[in-house]
Amino acid sequence: MKKVLPLFCAVLALFFVSCASTKQVADDDISKSQAVHVDDEEEKKEETPAPEPAPVEASDVQNSLEAAESARQAAIEAGAKDSYADAFGLTDAAFEALKKLDDGKNHSAEYAEIKARFDALAAAAKAKKLKERIDQEGLAQYAKADYDAGEKALAEFDAMAAAPLTPGAALNQKASEAYNDYYAVYFKSYKKLAADERKNAIAQKRAADAVKAQVARKSEYASGIELIKKGDSNFATQNPEAAYNSYKEASQSLEALAKDVAAKRAEAQKAIEEAKAKVKASSEYAEKADIEKPLGDEPVAGIESEDTVLLKQDDFANPDEQIIQIQESIIINGGNPDEQIIQKQESVIIDAGE
Repeated sequence: MKKVLPLFCAVLALFFVSCASTKQVADDDISKSQAVHVDDEEEKKEETPAPEPAPVEASDVQNSLEAAESARQAAIEAGAKDSYADAFGLTDAAFEALKKLDDGKNHSAEYAEIKARFDALAAAAKAKKLKERIDQEGLAQYAKADYDAGEKALAEFDAMAAAPLTPGAALNQKASEAYNDYYAVYFKSYKKLAADERKNAIAQKRAADAVKAQVARKSEYASGIELIKKGDSNFATQNPEAAYNSYKEASQSLEALAKDVAAKRAEAQKAIEEAKAKVKASSEYAEKADIEKPLGDEPVAGIESEDTVLLKQDDFANPDEQIIQIQESIIINGGNPDEQIIQKQESVIIDAGE
C-alpha cells in the first residue's frame, strides 16, 4: 500500500500539472487579450459572466475506463505481469484505486494515463520476448545496427519505468521504439534466410528433375513444387518466416524424393546389368562348347538314321477286324505260396457287324 499511494499520487500529479499548464496558458492568453482591449472594456463597463464548467459525461468516463481495462488485459497477454512485475503491480494498484474514487469528477484523463502505462508495458514485454528469440536463434548478425538500437531503447525504457513520475506517453514511445528495432532485426533476418532457403529448394527441384521424379513419383513431386509456390506467396505478402518454413519443407521433401528415386533407379540399372552379364556369359559358354566339342554329323545314340521309325504306325487298313489283346493274370491260391502264376492270354475278335 505504501508503494500504491505514491504512484497514484504521481499519476494524479501528472494530470493536474498538465491541467495547470493548460490553464496557465489560457490565463496568459486572456490577460493579453484584456490588455489589448482594456479601453473597450472600460467603455462598456460590463462584466463578462464566468463560463460554466462542462458537465461530466458518464459515457466518456466509461469509454476511458474500458479502454484502460483492454490495455491492462493486453499487457497481461504480452507477459508484462511477469517481465515487468513491479511496474505492472504499481500501475494496476493505481488503476484499482482510481476506479474506487467516487468524487463525481471526470477522470477520463487519469484513465488515459493508466492506459498509456499499460500499453507501454505490453510493448516492452513484447520487445523483451523478441529480443530473447533473436538471441536464441542468432539473428542479430543479420541486422547489427537495428539490434544495437533496440538494446539501447529497451535499457532506456527500463530506467524510465523505474521512475514513477515518468509520463505514460513517454514510456509508451520508448517501449514502441525498442520493439520496432527488434522487429526490424527479426524481419530482415528471416527475409535473408528465406531467400537463401529458396535457392536450396530450387537446387533440390533440379536434382529431382534430373532423375525424372516428376514422372516416377508425380504426386510427391507436385507437393514439393506447391510448397515452393506457397513460400513465394508468403514472401510477397511480407511474411518472411512463413516463407522460410515453406521453402525449407520443400527443400527437405524434394531432396528426399530425388535421393529415393535415384537409389531405386540405381537398383534397377544394377539388375539390368547383371542380367546382361548372365546372357553374355551364357553366350560365351555356348560358343566355347561349340568350339571344343562340336556336334557335327555323328549319329545320336538310339537314332541310327534319319528315316528310323521309333513308333510303328497303324494304318487302320481294315478297321472291322482289329484284334484286341487282353492279358489276364490268374493267381491260384493254395497251400503253397511258392506256386507259380499261370498266365492266360485270349484273343478276342471284334465283329463290327454284330
